[in-house]
Amino acid sequence: MTDIRSETAELRAELVERVHKFGPVFADGVAEGERERRLPDATVRAIDQSQLAMLWTAKSYGGLETDVRTMSEVAKVLSHYCPSTSWVVNNVNGSNLLAAKFPRAALDEVFGDAPGAKLASVFAAAGTAVRTPGGYRLTGSWPYGTGILHDDWAILVAREVDADGEPVGGLSMLVPARDLTVEDTWHTVGMRATGSHTVVLRDTFVPEHRVISGELQRSRESATDLGLPPLFRTAAIAAMAVVCASVVLGAGQAARALVVEKAPTRGIAPSRYTRQTDSRTFVSSLGRTALSIDAAEMHVARAATALDDAAYDAVALPDSELLRIRGDVGQAVSLVTTALDELLWAHGAASFAESNPLQRYWRDANTAARHAMLNVHVGHELYGGSFFGLDPIVPSL
Repeated sequence: MTDIRSETAELRAELVERVHKFGPVFADGVAEGERERRLPDATVRAIDQSQLAMLWTAKSYGGLETDVRTMSEVAKVLSHYCPSTSWVVNNVNGSNLLAAKFPRAALDEVFGDAPGAKLASVFAAAGTAVRTPGGYRLTGSWPYGTGILHDDWAILVAREVDADGEPVGGLSMLVPARDLTVEDTWHTVGMRATGSHTVVLRDTFVPEHRVISGELQRSRESATDLGLPPLFRTAAIAAMAVVCASVVLGAGQAARALVVEKAPTRGIAPSRYTRQTDSRTFVSSLGRTALSIDAAEMHVARAATALDDAAYDAVALPDSELLRIRGDVGQAVSLVTTALDELLWAHGAASFAESNPLQRYWRDANTAARHAMLNVHVGHELYGGSFFGLDPIVPSL
């Protein structure tokens, strides 16, 4: 495993450099993305050219097959240029990882001739599926389909019902994007360019090889399977939570860097300070805020390392560790959003100029931090409950 870890570390550094190489393209697309509420075409081309949507795609299908820490590092750097782009890239990679649970026939259909295929996933069980010869008829409306305007496939969760409408169980279903209708519903103050619109299906046939049970989708039985590469032994849902938190963390780090850069040339109104750096109050406050962001990074790094170490060693993480990871990601985004408030106070009223990236980092991070996976209150309760062996309050870790 040492060789795999070393190779992945080398690839990680290379991918971070790729982000910087294409960074100007991502940054140039911010205004259009905010205005149109979708990623610009140039941004999507840059994602494809840089292979950033292939980090969690199997090598057997031409993907890069990296680990959680690599995706986390890429997400943080991407957020410096555009948090919305980072969020979409994360969602694609996370969805591609979730797709690995489907049968080989489905994976061949998705990735066989398209190693760069991009998937979306919507966890809410907002659809119903009825068994029919050869598969299921699927109907539903799924909100928050991040990146769906640019994706090739979607994983949709549905409730299976019998002919009388009685519930049978939960299903996870792979559907080509061409079968979907997209309703324009994404009107938000942050993460606008993610285009997380609602997807709709009406009585659409989904063949059986593109359907698995909800239990199988959420299962962690592959954790000790030595026949699988480490990536596909990883606890996928926990991994997605970690990289989502990394997007928020990256926005906080970018905001801190901007405040530090501008401080020597900005005064503090209405005081006599002509340079913020002359104020001991400013410097001390900045130090405290910077340490909060550092602490958030430590939480994210601890979670990513735990997931990767378990995957490389082919050991199953206990529920207590997965509960702590949910606590880690919730605490990380809570620290960052508080730090962003402090950074905007430090920088001053100019933070809210439309031309100032600070207000966008603040809007995007606060919007992303409210994602269900990152809910700090749920994370605290999950971690606290782990000390007493309480049943988890969420269906999947």
